[in-house]
Amino acid sequence: MSLELASDGTVTGSDGCNQLNGTWELDDDDIDFSDLAATMMACEGVDTWLSGADSATLAGDELTVIGENDAVIGTLERS
Repeated sequence: MSLELASDGTVTGSDGCNQLNGTWELDDDDIDFSDLAATMMACEGVDTWLSGADSATLAGDELTVIGENDAVIGTLERS
């Protein structure tokens, strides 16, 4: 799983099967995702939680991804 936050405000990534893209904005250590879209391939054995990202918080090298109802849905480590 990966997300790449580009300096032009675009975000791309993969949940291990599906591709993701959209836009992002930084407010202090909070990241808001907009227009996040994912391909919808059926991938057996792949957890597609990353496609449910609404926002994220950054603490050190860890990105905590937040989905609906402000629920933490996962974390990613900076590479």
